[in-house]
Formats: sequence, structure tokens, C-alpha cells
Amino acid sequence: MAQEKAVALDRPRLAQAPEPYCYCWSDGKKIAEGSMACIRTTMGRRLATCGRVTNLMSWEVTENPCPES
Repeated sequence: MAQEKAVALDRPRLAQAPEPYCYCWSDGKKIAEGSMACIRTTMGRRLATCGRVTNLMSWEVTENPCPES
């Protein structure tokens, strides 16, 4: 028994980036403050930036439609 090699019980875990403190939601995903995303609007899908208005998170929608792939 003393000759047996040690076996790890759990696989090593990858380090994960911390979640942003402030974020917006888009299609069920968190978008960090300052990041851009393609969101649904009444004018169709548009590029928008996640930002802060007073103490609430809000989208600043641009006139630019989302790029098509």
C-alpha cells in the first residue's frame, strides 16, 4: 500500500474571471458595463452600450443596425 501513487479526488479547477459588479441583461446573458451588444428594439435589432444612468443600469441604443454574419 505504501507503494501506490496518490490519486487526485477532484480535477483542478480553472480560474474564472469575477462577474462584473454592474451589468445589463440581453437575451438572458449578463453584459458588463461599458460593453456593446446587439439588442432587440422596436426598430429591430440595434447595437447598444450598457451604461449607468444615475444609479440604474441602462442601454444606450445607437441608430446602427447589428452587423450581419
